[in-house]
Amino acid sequence: MTHARIHLLGTAAAIICGVASPAEAAAQVRRFDVPAQAAQTGIPMFAHQAGIQILAPGAITEGLRVNRVKGSMEVAAALRLLLSGTDLVPVKVGKAFVLKRRAAVTQASLAETPAQQASGPAAGTQAGEDIVVTGIRASLQESINAKREAQSIVDVITAQDIGKMPDQNVAEAMSRVTGVQISRREGDGSNFTVRGISQNRLEINGRNYIGPGNGGNAALESVSPEIISSILVIKSPTADMPEGALGATVNLKTKRPLDLKDFVAAGRLQGAYADQADHVGYRGSAMVSKSFGERFGLLASVAYSDTKTQGHSFDAGGWTQTGAIDGNGDGVDDPGLYRPNRFMARIFDRAEQRLTVNGTAQWRPTDTLEIILDATFNHLKRQRNSVNYQVLFNNNDTDAIVNDSNTVVAGTFTGVTVRPLIYDEPTDLKSTLLGGSVKWESDRARVSFDMSYAHGKGSDGGPGASFAYVVVPRTGNTANASYDFRTGNPVPDLSIDANFNPNDPSQYRLLSIFDYDAVTRNSGYDGRLDWEYQTEGGILSSVETGVRYERVKLLAADPQNLPVAASLLAADDTNGDGILTVDELPGLSYGKDYGAFFPGADGAFPRDLLGGTLDKWAARDGLGLARPDPSDTTITVGPTSIKDVKQDTLGAYVKGNFEGEFGGLHYSGNAGVRYVSTARATKGFLSPTATTMIKADFSYWLPSANLSIDFTDDLTLRLAGAEVVARPGLNQVSASFVPNTVSMTGSRGNPNLRPFEATQYDATLEWYFAPSSSLTGAVFYKKVNSFTVNTVTREFIPGFSERFGLFDISQPQNGEDGDIKGFELAYQQAFRFLPAPFDNLGIQANYTYVDSSTPLVDSITGEKLPLPGLSRDSYTLIGYYEDDIFSVRAAYTYRSKYLNSVGGAASGGNTYISARGQLDASAQINLTPNLRLTFEGINLTKAIDRQYLGEPDRLTFSAQEDRRIFFGVAASF
Repeated sequence: MTHARIHLLGTAAAIICGVASPAEAAAQVRRFDVPAQAAQTGIPMFAHQAGIQILAPGAITEGLRVNRVKGSMEVAAALRLLLSGTDLVPVKVGKAFVLKRRAAVTQASLAETPAQQASGPAAGTQAGEDIVVTGIRASLQESINAKREAQSIVDVITAQDIGKMPDQNVAEAMSRVTGVQISRREGDGSNFTVRGISQNRLEINGRNYIGPGNGGNAALESVSPEIISSILVIKSPTADMPEGALGATVNLKTKRPLDLKDFVAAGRLQGAYADQADHVGYRGSAMVSKSFGERFGLLASVAYSDTKTQGHSFDAGGWTQTGAIDGNGDGVDDPGLYRPNRFMARIFDRAEQRLTVNGTAQWRPTDTLEIILDATFNHLKRQRNSVNYQVLFNNNDTDAIVNDSNTVVAGTFTGVTVRPLIYDEPTDLKSTLLGGSVKWESDRARVSFDMSYAHGKGSDGGPGASFAYVVVPRTGNTANASYDFRTGNPVPDLSIDANFNPNDPSQYRLLSIFDYDAVTRNSGYDGRLDWEYQTEGGILSSVETGVRYERVKLLAADPQNLPVAASLLAADDTNGDGILTVDELPGLSYGKDYGAFFPGADGAFPRDLLGGTLDKWAARDGLGLARPDPSDTTITVGPTSIKDVKQDTLGAYVKGNFEGEFGGLHYSGNAGVRYVSTARATKGFLSPTATTMIKADFSYWLPSANLSIDFTDDLTLRLAGAEVVARPGLNQVSASFVPNTVSMTGSRGNPNLRPFEATQYDATLEWYFAPSSSLTGAVFYKKVNSFTVNTVTREFIPGFSERFGLFDISQPQNGEDGDIKGFELAYQQAFRFLPAPFDNLGIQANYTYVDSSTPLVDSITGEKLPLPGLSRDSYTLIGYYEDDIFSVRAAYTYRSKYLNSVGGAASGGNTYISARGQLDASAQINLTPNLRLTFEGINLTKAIDRQYLGEPDRLTFSAQEDRRIFFGVAASF
C-alpha cells in the first residue's frame, strides 16, 4: 500500500501518525528535534515527531532543504519553521496535510481573512485553506516561538508586531519589550536601557553597529522599524556572543528574500500631521523581494519621511548656589540658597527628512552552502530654527521666598537681562553598515564566516548648539522680573517690568556670537569565524568554537567660536553708532509668529514671544567667519575638544550544547567560556598645542552557562549565570575637554577608565498556556565591579577661566562595587475562549522592578544614589482587537522617575527626570486582502517631560511635543 502511494504521488514522503484531526493536531504542542537536512528525509522525520500525516510529492521536494526544528512548540508554528525559505505551503486535505507549491495554493486560501488566519488551525479552518497564520496573534505567537527556541533568556518582537504599532523608529519599537526603557529626544525615541542599564550592545544581523553618535553609538531615531524582521533582546549571554553588554545585547534582524514568497511587494503611504506645528507632511515605505528559483533572492526596502514638527520647552539653565540672597526677610543674606540661572522659553520649528535603505542578496548554490550580502543606510536631516526667549537672573532680590530645601522658589529680581535669541541648529546624521556571510552546513557540522564594515558621521547641532547671535538690551534699557515656581506647572509664572518694549527688535544690540559645530566621524569593521560540530550519543549534543576580531575608530570634536561684538564693529557697524543692531546682522530676521508658547499649560508667563529666523551660513558669509574647525587654535574651543580613540578587540570562545532527560524532565542548555583582549589608544590635547597619547590594555575570561528545564511541554524554567564586561563609551575615555560657557560647566574624559565588570544571575519561569499566550516571571541579580563614577569639581581652566570664570567639571572615574537586582512579569493572552465578538480581543502587559546599590553619593545630602538611567518601576499595557475587517491596538508605556546625571552642590545637585507615561494607538481597516487603510497616533495625551535638580521645586527643564497623527493606505502582494 505504501509503495502504491509513493508511486502515485511521484515518490512522495508520507508519514501517518496519531489519531487527531489536522486542526487539532496542528494546535498541539510537541517536542521537536529535526536537524536541517534534505526535504525528502526531513519532512517524514518531522511528521513522525508531530503526530500528523504529511503528503509531500517527491517532484516538488527534490533538491529542497528544510530547516532545523528543535524544542517544544505548536505543530503549526514548527511546520512554518521547517518550511521557511522554501516555496512549499501546507494545505489541509481531509485528515492530512498536502504540501503544494505556493503558486498552486487556491485563491480561496489566499483570500482568507486576517482573523481566520490569526485563529490558526485550532479554530477549525476548512479543507483547502492555508494553515499559515498572520495577524496580531500570529506575530505574538512567532515571538513566543523564538523565545522558546532561544539558547538563553531573550525577549522578541516580530515584524508584524512592529508594523502594528505607530513606531517612528527602532527605539520606540523596543519600548514594549519587558525591561526595556527608552528616553526621548524632541518627541522621538532615542536611547534605551535594559533593566535600568545603559551599557548595552546593539547589532544589526549580529554585526556591530557603529553609528554617528558622540561615542560611536547609533542614532536610533534615524532607523526605521520597517526594514526590521525581528528584534531580539538577549538578556543572558552565551559564550559565542560578542562581549560588551552589561544589560543586554539587542540584535536587529532584517528580512531575507528566501524566507519570503517567490515575489513580495509591499508599501505604505501616509500623511503625517503634527498638531503644534499644524502641518501635514508624509511618510512612506516600500519593499520588493524576488526569488529567482529556489537558490537566489534579492530584497530591497526603503522608508522615507518628510515632516514638520514643533516643540515647546522651558529651561532654567541650571541652578546656582549663592550666599547673596536674603531668604527670610531679616535684611541679611543667607548662605547656601539655590536660585535659577534663567527663565528660557523655547519654541523649536523643525523640518525633518529621514531615509532608511536596506538591501539583501541571498544565494544558496547548494543544499549545504549559503552566501548573504547586506547593506543598510540611514540618514536623518533635521533643520531647526528656534526662538529662545531668555531672562537672566541675578542676586538682586526683593521679597525672596525660600522653601525647606533652601530653594528660592519665588521672588522679584532687579536689573535682569532680557535676551530674545534665535538659533539655527541643524542635525545631519548618516550611518552605513555593510556585511557579508558565508555558511556551510552538513548533517553534523557547520562553519560560518561573517564580516562587516560600519561608518557613521554627521553633525548634531541641537538643541542649544550651532549658531546664535547673542543680543542684549541697548544701553539704558532695564528690566525687573518676578518668578514663582510654586505652581507646579510645567512653566513657572513670570512677569517682566521694563522701561522698553521687550518685543521690539530695535531695542537690542549684539553682545557676542555663539558658533558651535558638533562633528563626528566613526568607523569600525569586524570579522568572525565560527564552527559547530554535532556529536553522537551522551548529553553533549554539539560543540562550538570560534574567533572574532574588531577594530573601532572614533573621531569627534566640539569646536566653538565665540567672537565678541567689538571684534566685528569695524566691518559691520554700517551706521557708525558704535554698536551692532539687529538690522546690521546678516542672516537674521525677526518677526516670525510661532504661535502661543506652551499651548494648554496653565500659568501666568509670556505667551507671545519675539520670534524670527536665522541662516547661519548667510551669517558666517556676511561676517567673514569660517565654520569652526577643531584644528584651529585661535577659536575659543578647538583642539581641546577633539576625541580621537582607536580600539582593537580579539575574542575567542568554546561552548558546549547539551540536552537530555533527568528524573522524567527534559533539560537543555549550554556552557562555555570566552576570552577577550582589548587594546585602546587615546589621543587628545591637554591644551590647544600640547598633545597626549595614552594606551590601555584589558583582557578577561568570561564563563557563561544557560540551563532550560521543561517541567511540562508548556512550563519551562531557565537558569543562567555569566561573567560580563561592558566597555565605557569611547567618548568617556578621550582626553578632550568641552566647556559650556553658558552654564559654566564642562566635561572631560578619562583615558584610564576601566570597563564595567559584572557577575550576573538570571532565572525565568515561562508558562505557555494557550496559543499566542504566555505568563513569564523573571528575577535577576548583577554584582558590578568598578562602577564608573562621575565626579564634579570646580576648577580654573587655563584659556577659558580668564574670560568666563570657574567651571564645574564632570569627569568619569573608576569607582567601587555595586549591584543591580530586580524582577520582571510579562503576560499576554488572546481571548479566543470568549464568545464572539469578544474572542477577537487580546492583551499584553509587562512590569519591571529594578533596584541598585552604587558608590555614587549625593553631594548635598550625602545619601547613596541609584544607577543613572534606572527607573525603579516601568510597565507597558497593550490591548488589541482584530477581526476580518478591523484591527485596533493601543499601548500605554510608563517609567518612574530616574537619576539622569550626578551634579555638584554648587550647581544645584543631581538631575532627575520625572515619571512619564505615553499613550500610542493604531488601527487599520482591511478593504481587500491586499489593501488596507491605516490610522496611527503618537503621544495622544501630550505627556510633559520634566527634569529637576535635587527636588521637584528646583525645576530645570520641561517640554511638550506634538501629538502626531498618521493616516494613509498600505498594500502587500
